[in-house]
Amino acid sequence: MAGKGGGSWKVAYADFVTAMMAFFLVMWIGAQDVKVRQSVANYFIDPSGVSKTARSGGVMETPSPGVVPEQAKVANSQGTRAPGSNTPSPATAAVINWIRQTPQRLQYWRDQAQRCRQEAAAEQAVNQSKTPDEIATEKLGQLLHAEIAGSIPKDTPDVYKDLIFGSFKDVDWKQVAEDIFRS
Repeated sequence: MAGKGGGSWKVAYADFVTAMMAFFLVMWIGAQDVKVRQSVANYFIDPSGVSKTARSGGVMETPSPGVVPEQAKVANSQGTRAPGSNTPSPATAAVINWIRQTPQRLQYWRDQAQRCRQEAAAEQAVNQSKTPDEIATEKLGQLLHAEIAGSIPKDTPDVYKDLIFGSFKDVDWKQVAEDIFRS
């Protein structure tokens, strides 16, 4: 049997499976947030997790893994942004610009913000863990998301709906609400 069939296909198959494994690992790492990617990078810098400096005889100093900056979750989203960053993401900026585009729309959302403030003041007695401003911002963010998502016409093709709702994951609704409160 060994002389008839050969086994070279096994080598080619093993190469293919290895390439697929590497491809899926790269795809998985690319889909992770900054903290996970930095952790994986730190592992390859020092797999044992012990050494923080280069060993003797090294040409260049091994980079120290250092501390990964703490990430803040973006409201209603899977993404992250650096804490203290007031620069809105492109999706958040697009929603803010859309609201500010017409005076009527901006006034409508200012009125909604005022209503949320009044409701938050009434709720503050019940929920003492948050300030009325935090409650109002949270309520307005939820209202913004619900109303804007609900305003998409029913006859919109599914592919466009998927794109719109996918971009909604990148919107920091709390940041939009804070912008309306400031305006």
